Amino acid sequence: MRRSDDGSARLQARSRDPGAIDAAIRGAHTMIDGRKQDWTALLQELIRIPSCFEAEHAIVRRVCEHVAAIGLAPTLVPVDACALRRHADAIEPISTVAGRNNVIVRLPGRGGGRSLVLNCHLDIQPAGDAAEWTHPPFSGHVDAETNTIFGRGAMDDKAGVAICLGLMRVIVEQQLRFEGDLIFQFVLEDEITGNGSLACLEAGHVGDAAVILDGTRPDRAIDQHAGNMEFRIEMKGRPASVSVSHLGVNAAELLSQMVQHLRDAFLGLNDTREPPWTEFPSPFQFVVHGMHADAPRFSLPVKASAVCFVTFPPPATINSVRVLLETEGRKFAGTKNYLPPPAFVWDGFAAEAASCATNELRALIRDVAKRNGIPEVRIGPSTGTSDLRHFARRNIPCLLYGPGRGFNPHRPDERFLLDDLPFMMKLYLDMVIEWCGIAP
Repeated sequence: MRRSDDGSARLQARSRDPGAIDAAIRGAHTMIDGRKQDWTALLQELIRIPSCFEAEHAIVRRVCEHVAAIGLAPTLVPVDACALRRHADAIEPISTVAGRNNVIVRLPGRGGGRSLVLNCHLDIQPAGDAAEWTHPPFSGHVDAETNTIFGRGAMDDKAGVAICLGLMRVIVEQQLRFEGDLIFQFVLEDEITGNGSLACLEAGHVGDAAVILDGTRPDRAIDQHAGNMEFRIEMKGRPASVSVSHLGVNAAELLSQMVQHLRDAFLGLNDTREPPWTEFPSPFQFVVHGMHADAPRFSLPVKASAVCFVTFPPPATINSVRVLLETEGRKFAGTKNYLPPPAFVWDGFAAEAASCATNELRALIRDVAKRNGIPEVRIGPSTGTSDLRHFARRNIPCLLYGPGRGFNPHRPDERFLLDDLPFMMKLYLDMVIEWCGIAP
């Protein structure tokens, strides 16, 4: 990483030949505006490549082809199951599918400036039932009247990928050089584990700051996340025939009551939320992902299980939430005079609340946005999670911003407003220039 905490390298670069530098920036903006159809075609191509978990090989190849065509050399960072299993921050499921890689592209600076990571993700959520879509989910259909593109991943996060690839092309063709390094990370598994960004950072592809192009529109940025945790509850009943069910204990019915008790107790914590989490009516969330019970015909189910997911703002932690849920589970079991209490299995996704943005990084976003016509960017927390947590563990200032105006991520008719492709490209270019410093 190259540091210049007082920004002197950027000021010196501008003072050496400000006219030439301003001309170069104007040329880059002109190229961005003049090639809108290229950026649309690029996003459309990316949407047409399905890239769900463990099936990202095709889009990785295509990204590498784009990078090579620009004249740059992509670096592949494998998703190494053995290495991930040794790392405490890795999340299950750890894939053993061969040939899965993240892609890194580094544009070296002249030296003396600060480095910046632009992170976007190649993986997408499954499309779901195609019959619920107005247009086929992988068609990349463009509505010419509204200049909107439809498709799974259109906003989350193929638009971010297209912006990074397009920005890379502009920088190379306009021969822009920065004082500090610019690092593009095209990662896998943002939608399921976060292990892609973890692998890239563990491989040394770090920077003095990072911006994740995911999850927000131009007037919104995310600087911290709530904690998130998935877990399983298992309950045992007592066998009996359905004709004399009162002699037994129905594990399925008992589990349903248990889950409702836990949910009520957990949601009650919203009365204790503190700023800035008071902007959400319910930062404490309790969601049942699935329930299962089975039994032979004419018999009560004696085993039942449920998979649940919770979110929790600070100061709650993974440990404090586990203690609370186990305590409430025992309390419920006591009211039924039923032993043993439920078994909690803590082997699912688990991430502590995370925050690592600095005031300087927040100011960078707001200043650049204002210069590009966005009068105010609201920067605050999110009850979701993202790869920001891995940057936080390494004390790398990071927040989420972009990729622009889109709708329905994870739902049918996901879409993105194409006018935001060139707009956000110019905004990120200005951000890179401001942070890294531009060389004459």
